[in-house]
Amino acid sequence: MLGMISVYSPEKHTIIHGEIGSFCDRLVEHDPKRRRNLFVVRYNKLGNFCICEWVGGGRDTFVDVLNLGKSLGNFGYKQAQELKRRLFNPISTEETSKAIINTDSDFYHNLQDEDMEETERQERVAIGE
Repeated sequence: MLGMISVYSPEKHTIIHGEIGSFCDRLVEHDPKRRRNLFVVRYNKLGNFCICEWVGGGRDTFVDVLNLGKSLGNFGYKQAQELKRRLFNPISTEETSKAIINTDSDFYHNLQDEDMEETERQERVAIGE
């Protein structure tokens, strides 16, 4: 499981029935724990579509598995492969930790680079360039 945990609300979410939902059902038809737990939802306020999975044994809490963006037409071969990877070979906590550390590192390195550029700009301004 990946993504954000949400509590289903008809005002905030619309469950979409169609081809993608059927594809998801076929993917997990031999897994009794996941059968009929995958579905497509539209976040009404954002306008984004996501493939989600019910969690906790009920039909009130779900987790986003794959964000499809603002169009269901975005779902193609690459997204189908990514969905399979996320469902059947999810990343470990160690890989998640490494990804977070690398993202934080990139963010702070970018801040340092911007700070150095600004310092150089201010030095040039100070000497009248």
